[in-house]
Amino acid sequence: MPDAPISVRRARREQSDVRAHAEHASAHSDVLHSVGLDAGQQAIIRRDSGEFALYTLTTVETEPAPDIVRMGLGGRGRLDAEKLQEFRGRLDSVAVDPEATVDEALRGEKLLELFDDGDGRGLIVLAPHGGDIEPHTDAQAEHVRSLLSDLTVSCWRCKGFKPDGGAADRWHITSTDINPASFPRLATAAARDYAHAVSFHGFTEQGRPDVLVGGAAPDPLKRVMQAVIALAVAGTGLRVEIADEDDPLGGNEETNLVNRLTTDRENGVQIEQQPSARTGSLPGSDTPRWRAIATAVADVYRVLLTAPPILD
Repeated sequence: MPDAPISVRRARREQSDVRAHAEHASAHSDVLHSVGLDAGQQAIIRRDSGEFALYTLTTVETEPAPDIVRMGLGGRGRLDAEKLQEFRGRLDSVAVDPEATVDEALRGEKLLELFDDGDGRGLIVLAPHGGDIEPHTDAQAEHVRSLLSDLTVSCWRCKGFKPDGGAADRWHITSTDINPASFPRLATAAARDYAHAVSFHGFTEQGRPDVLVGGAAPDPLKRVMQAVIALAVAGTGLRVEIADEDDPLGGNEETNLVNRLTTDRENGVQIEQQPSARTGSLPGSDTPRWRAIATAVADVYRVLLTAPPILD
């Protein structure tokens, strides 16, 4: 695994992006190129054998030394080093090891990337933050794929864990930043455009709806998705709403992964869910809420993918 020794330091005052995003780190292009990386890719930065995390890399034109990597307070916090002014570390070029095993993932050593290729272009189901990053979202993607297996649906997901807690701090990469160059199986999926894509996510924010339906898909599709999900969780008290265009969780950016994978980047649906929607069961049933929501999503796409074409 190509890697390089680095000196991690505090972000400069003018580095607003790195200071604001805990998942971002800046590095000189020389050190990136020395391990085969470019700006915009993901890489693992290690403080030591037990403290490491996945970051999205940006570049700077000048540094006192080419091995300097800079992070904001949040970025250093992911390595339990927010109080340190400077520390030595290593930059690993392989963000996602395609040979990673389930056991390695469960031990928190590697991010597990999985892709079930349905060999079709109708729909791809995504869960970039599965495992303990955003619990149950990977199971939702897998459930949708299993319900639609007869329709050559594909499913891409990642599973991240950390036994002592903090899987999100170690493995989470924002969907707009996820680079197929760093995710080998995603690169395979991204080689073709899909008519539709749906992505399952989790968030925690008081005062917000329990489920937000977003993405760049047409409003009629999002309204149908909202209605069918709301019906599926009736009696739970869960609020299901459509995200506003300017909602940070709306997922309507063209750069958002769920939109990037669709034709014209206009047919992605993002399902954001509070813990209340991903845990617990339906009233009077042992059916998990996460499964009921996934089943509703599958029902919508079964109709969409099997409906006869409308003639002009």
